[in-house]
Amino acid sequence: MSQFDPISGREAEPADPLASSRPAWHDAAPSVELATALFEIEERGTDALDDYALVELVAAAQRLSSWAHHLAASAAGALSDRESMEPPAAGMVTRSLTAERLAGEEVAMRLGWTPRAGQRLVEEGRHYRTHLVETGEALRRGDIDPSKAKALRETLAEVPWQLGLGVQEIVLPHAPRRTPAQLARDARAALVDLDPHEAQERRERATKDRYLSPPKPLPDGMAGMWLRTTALDAKALWDAVDAGARAARSAGDPRTLEQLRADLLVERSLHEARCSDPLANRPRAGSPGSRCRTAVRVDVRVLVPLATVVGTSEDPGFLEGYGTIDPEHARALARGGTWRRLVTDPTTGTVLDVGRTRYTPPADMSELVRFRDLECVHPGCSASAWTCELDHTVPFRPNSLEGGATSVDNLAPLSKGCHQLKTHGGFTVRRSGFGEYEWRTPTGHVYRAPVRSAIGSLDGRNMIHPHRHELEEISPPRPPTGGNPPRALGPRQGDRAGDDDAEPPDSEEPPPF
Repeated sequence: MSQFDPISGREAEPADPLASSRPAWHDAAPSVELATALFEIEERGTDALDDYALVELVAAAQRLSSWAHHLAASAAGALSDRESMEPPAAGMVTRSLTAERLAGEEVAMRLGWTPRAGQRLVEEGRHYRTHLVETGEALRRGDIDPSKAKALRETLAEVPWQLGLGVQEIVLPHAPRRTPAQLARDARAALVDLDPHEAQERRERATKDRYLSPPKPLPDGMAGMWLRTTALDAKALWDAVDAGARAARSAGDPRTLEQLRADLLVERSLHEARCSDPLANRPRAGSPGSRCRTAVRVDVRVLVPLATVVGTSEDPGFLEGYGTIDPEHARALARGGTWRRLVTDPTTGTVLDVGRTRYTPPADMSELVRFRDLECVHPGCSASAWTCELDHTVPFRPNSLEGGATSVDNLAPLSKGCHQLKTHGGFTVRRSGFGEYEWRTPTGHVYRAPVRSAIGSLDGRNMIHPHRHELEEISPPRPPTGGNPPRALGPRQGDRAGDDDAEPPDSEEPPPF
């Protein structure tokens, strides 16, 4: 048998002359030997590999990655079967507090993921033991990568298992050379071919799941949204916006088609026709159509340090639902807003504690807590504090020295789902040291996450950049000495209600396929 040279990536004495152009590991399945060979190549460098071998190195590394992902998903699925993942108060909770969800929370906290992402990994592992066994095996062998496995999981999610097995049998043999989008299309076509009646029923059920996601922050002050609706409506919406954009472009509008499509969709969503006013019909410079629109009141919270507004500082601002914004953007948004002054100095008389005789905090205390934390204090949740419930970190006990008081220090915003997790799911949380929340999980893990505040704590420490979502195993930092001037708020018109925990189908990517 010929010997493998990890530096050249070739067999030293190939039996077949054509094999001289191929690395010995070019089609090897994931194994200890393959991992060892790739480790040695990584250690010594890839300069000795030719172009062909470099391509095969990419493919081999991807096969190992697929195997590792399958192992992670399988372990996450197995965790959900453990006794520790059974809700400790099952009779008191809703059906949503399942073992899969608790296991997903454990995984998410450990990896710094969102709870939803953790639960998806748990469900994926469980599916690979049931109706998606063949997809899981293809992933473990490295025949497909996680993105292709995801395409099949999402396509077959609501499909009877017998039908799903038939689809996998048809599409998996061709999957290694198909893109995720092509593989999903193959699976959809196979579903219709195998059972047209079932396909119609699924389409009718799916229309009930249409929704619009909350904005997902993107770099440079931008954001994206996900719309799930019927294929016909989505195509009609695109055609209408595209036609309007092309008409405006032909009429001389200087914006690009991409800009016009985005602007038209936003304008048509935020405004409505008011054509009874003849002045409103006059065209607006640089914009298609007319000014026949009425503004819709929108509640947007912008936090801006007072020194930034007056121009003596370049501290960043904070846009609720997005995060940190540059100083000039903050000043622009603050101009003309409805201002409220929020003073963080306790000596000003702001209500900070109403004791153990009152459960519901007064309005000014609620505002202070929400502005202090800005988001749900669960490490992986980014729900706005204004859509969260205010939780007594130490449970409220009226007129009892053992109970927690209704105070700023004992209140924290938790989204509805995270509140349920803390109250009934076996997770505990407490304020730890200065500006931290400490979470303990049913498996015994402990995580400390910094408060993502834009105004600092009550003693007026400097702003914390709220885009920090990572978990940190750290000791509580010491409070700094001194203080900063009171900070002002602007524009603010009211509160929103509801649990806005949702996120697009894949929080790391744009709409798939």
